[in-house]
Amino acid sequence: MSRKVSTRAKLRYWFDNTMSRGTTGLIGWLAIASAGLIIVLTTAIELVQPDGDRDNPLLLLWQTFITTFSLAAPPNGRWQELALWFVLALGGIFIVSALVGLLTSGVNRRLEQLRKGRSQVVERDHTVVLGWSDQIYTVISELVEANASRRRASVVVLADQDKVTMEDRVWHRLGDTGRTRLVFRTGSPLDLKDLEMVNLNEARSIIVLAPDGGTAEDADAYVLKTLLAINKGPAFRGRPHHVVAAVRDSRNRAVAKLAGGDAIVLDGDDIGARLIVQTARQSKLSVVYHDLFDFGGDEIYMTVEPTLVGKQFGQALLSYRECCPLGLRLADGKTVLNPPPGTVISPGDQLVLLARDDSMIKLAPRPLTADPSAILHAVRGPAAPESTLILGWNRRAGRIIEQLDIYVAGGSTVDVVTDRADAAAAVARLAPKLRRLLIRSKAGDTRDRGVLETLDVLAYHNVIVLADDDLDALTADSRVLVTLLHLRDLLAGRGPGIVSEMRDDRDRALAQLTKADDFVVSEQLVSLLMTQISENRDLESVFEDLFDADGAEIYIRPASYYLRPNVSVTFSTVVEAAYRRGEVAIGYRVTEPGDGHGVVLNPDKEQVMPAIDRVIVLSSS
Repeated sequence: MSRKVSTRAKLRYWFDNTMSRGTTGLIGWLAIASAGLIIVLTTAIELVQPDGDRDNPLLLLWQTFITTFSLAAPPNGRWQELALWFVLALGGIFIVSALVGLLTSGVNRRLEQLRKGRSQVVERDHTVVLGWSDQIYTVISELVEANASRRRASVVVLADQDKVTMEDRVWHRLGDTGRTRLVFRTGSPLDLKDLEMVNLNEARSIIVLAPDGGTAEDADAYVLKTLLAINKGPAFRGRPHHVVAAVRDSRNRAVAKLAGGDAIVLDGDDIGARLIVQTARQSKLSVVYHDLFDFGGDEIYMTVEPTLVGKQFGQALLSYRECCPLGLRLADGKTVLNPPPGTVISPGDQLVLLARDDSMIKLAPRPLTADPSAILHAVRGPAAPESTLILGWNRRAGRIIEQLDIYVAGGSTVDVVTDRADAAAAVARLAPKLRRLLIRSKAGDTRDRGVLETLDVLAYHNVIVLADDDLDALTADSRVLVTLLHLRDLLAGRGPGIVSEMRDDRDRALAQLTKADDFVVSEQLVSLLMTQISENRDLESVFEDLFDADGAEIYIRPASYYLRPNVSVTFSTVVEAAYRRGEVAIGYRVTEPGDGHGVVLNPDKEQVMPAIDRVIVLSSS
């Protein structure tokens, strides 16, 4: 049985609803109260004034309005009149105080909302970063470098973090971001409503970051859901988006690409494993990759050069003084680095070039010349078996061993030493799949000096020290540093090259004190790749060819393969010598680097080189 609601209750409900609207409702009631007070007291003052003293009613209304908000009152008059003016002044005090309080609280609420990062982003042609991890610092710093020449560049970050905390962390790590404006918003990239805040449909590119911690499966699930939200969300469906992401487990890449539509999805662990293997076999290769992938040094560009159409690619190599042709992007979109000798540049083909800046991409006034008398075509001997020592274990270790099996000669060996309980079973599963490697496993703590002394480290060709991904980055890198310090003391500058994998790029400076040859921060390099592709989608095919075992790869080879000893030549001679071997020379390493790495990429081809001991080339074998 329904109960009749009283008029008073209805009015009270209506009043409560208007008050619940916040500052707007409260100001409205204050306005009504002010109007009522002024009208009532104006009428009362008009009634109590003597007939001869009465003013124009409208003028009196204006006076009472002014008095209400300025607390002004006539200095004399009848006591009834002064009493009403006093009541009006008290009412004015209350109304003004309430209004000031409401406006202050409203402004504070608005500021608090802004601090929470929940307002709509109206940026256009911006880069959106979805998610938060340690990769964010590398991504933002590279985007700042890439946007140095743009007038109104902006990067918008959406993550499940407090807005102020994100701003403080980025400012602490990166400092001033120059022309690039950073905008942070608090929200979940998995929430369609939150995604609408960052104006994805007007973004020039979108980078998806997996969160730190957890398993590879959890991280990839986060990336997959984010890609699905972007690609299938009602507000974004059917719109072209340039999305770049990375998965940790190769098995999840295919389904991530399905979820992301035309999104570019990198295989982070596979790229990291390839880099570690290649770097372990070639000292200072990590420096070359870092220079290629970041925006601070030489960058990869693509350009059409009509004057070279119909000519062989080899002729293009000596047509530029301050940039290095690397290969061709064919008209069908496929990229071929170090194309076969005799390849003709066709209409629609683009040259893939290494240059310091796009303003440097211009043909030399005349074809550059080489010194044929300085060129030497030495024959490399057959590859000999190699022995590799892996200290530590993580989820990439199995992939590293599989990649190593591709590069080494038959009869090579790899020994794994770790205290991880799951390593022995993983090694047992790997062993039958390997064609050229004999794999052995030994339990031991790599931080234990006694364990390392029993390994005869001097007898190995390559040593790889891996960071444990079951631990946090600080602890994992600390263990690597302890192992490296022991190795440095044991080897005393002799023996094999050492490659260490770090989790945090900030530990690189400390690791350099151990005198290891190379340091690979896999997640940082993957971040660099993602940022490069976010700025230029066509670079995906370049990096795909670079990391393909069947494509061209970077090698650091002895200068004696290319040049006669004790000759003084320009880099154009090195380019010609490499081309005669079916390779593309992109740089060199000086003989005495001192405290630096000595690696020089894309040198001026007409300047005489210092004494060099290595040539950096793109080669298919």
